[in-house]
Order: sequence, then structure tokens, then C-alpha cells
Amino acid sequence: MTVNKSVNFKVNGMHCGGCANKIKNSVAGLNIEHDLNVDVPTGKVNIKYNSEETSIATLKDSIAKAGFQVESVELE
Repeated sequence: MTVNKSVNFKVNGMHCGGCANKIKNSVAGLNIEHDLNVDVPTGKVNIKYNSEETSIATLKDSIAKAGFQVESVELE
């Protein structure tokens, strides 16, 4: 399996590296193959993932469970 989809989330409330780590740990807890990049200054989270293992809704819920609100979703 490989990552085959990419999605960008605009996330409210991120202000430090600790925030980024909360999101990274939450997505890592899904136990899926993924590549995640967090840009704290812009509030953007890019996740490359395998669409056979998870969905955008599941990824969004994972960010929410870390304590952050997703403002928008942009498919690549």
C-alpha cells in the first residue's frame, strides 16, 4: 500500500510546535500509512494518505479530537 491522495486542512487554533505535535499524534493513532506536514504560521495541515485505509472525514475527526477546529478542506 502507498499514499495515493492528498488533502489540505485549514486549522484554527494552532500557535506552536506543541499544537502541531498534538495533531501529528492524533493522526498517527489512526494506524494508517500517511505523510503529514503541519505549517503552524499559516494554520495548514497537509496529509498524504491511502484512500483505501481512511477517509477525509476520519482525518478531519482526528484533528478535531486533538482539540482543533477545521475551517476548510482543500483536495489536491
